[in-house]
Amino acid sequence: MEERDAWDGLLGAGFLHAAREAHREATLVVFGALNRAGGFTERSYGVSSFDVLATQLDRTLRVGAGSGRIAARDDLNGSPGWRCGRFRVLLKRHPFGAVRTIRWDRDSATKQAVARQEFADDPQLALPIPGLPRDTPGMVTLVLAHSATEDPLEMELFLGRPRWNEDGGTPWHWVRALDDASLGADPRRKLVEPTLPLWSDDEADVPMRLRAREETSYETAR
Repeated sequence: MEERDAWDGLLGAGFLHAAREAHREATLVVFGALNRAGGFTERSYGVSSFDVLATQLDRTLRVGAGSGRIAARDDLNGSPGWRCGRFRVLLKRHPFGAVRTIRWDRDSATKQAVARQEFADDPQLALPIPGLPRDTPGMVTLVLAHSATEDPLEMELFLGRPRWNEDGGTPWHWVRALDDASLGADPRRKLVEPTLPLWSDDEADVPMRLRAREETSYETAR
């Protein structure tokens, strides 16, 4: 099943943990740098969070690194994207708590094309729409939906396969939250090698002399 393949593959590669780390860091940076009292609007926060998250993802996914790289940069029609295996992931900011009310038919042409990718249970989505760009053949494009609130500080992050919802229905074929319960242990964290003892069990014990209490008392008395 695509959902399981995508989730397990991206999870095992460290992509999902890296994405969550990037989202947390980007949120803290944006909320720490902008404030509404200074005149910053919701649009200011939206544009900044999107840009900073893209930069943080390049860092946590080790884009361009010679070793340890998790994903490669793979933009779609100018929209920032990252490829890991056969999956490409784009970004989408949504109002906090409203991830299941996104309307892809009212989004950008690129996001509309992604929402109309061929899906096994909905083959008519493969039909082209005049003037609408097509996605890359053989590539499955997913969306990382992100949002946060400043007061109180809360964050939410989801990975899913967009569904063309011109009918007003659900915006996802499938979607999962990236949280502690769903992610588990971070595969990027290597187990620390146990520290070797200074001598092996085969070697003779180092002789040690323990001074008896009587001797100690005598030495002190002298």
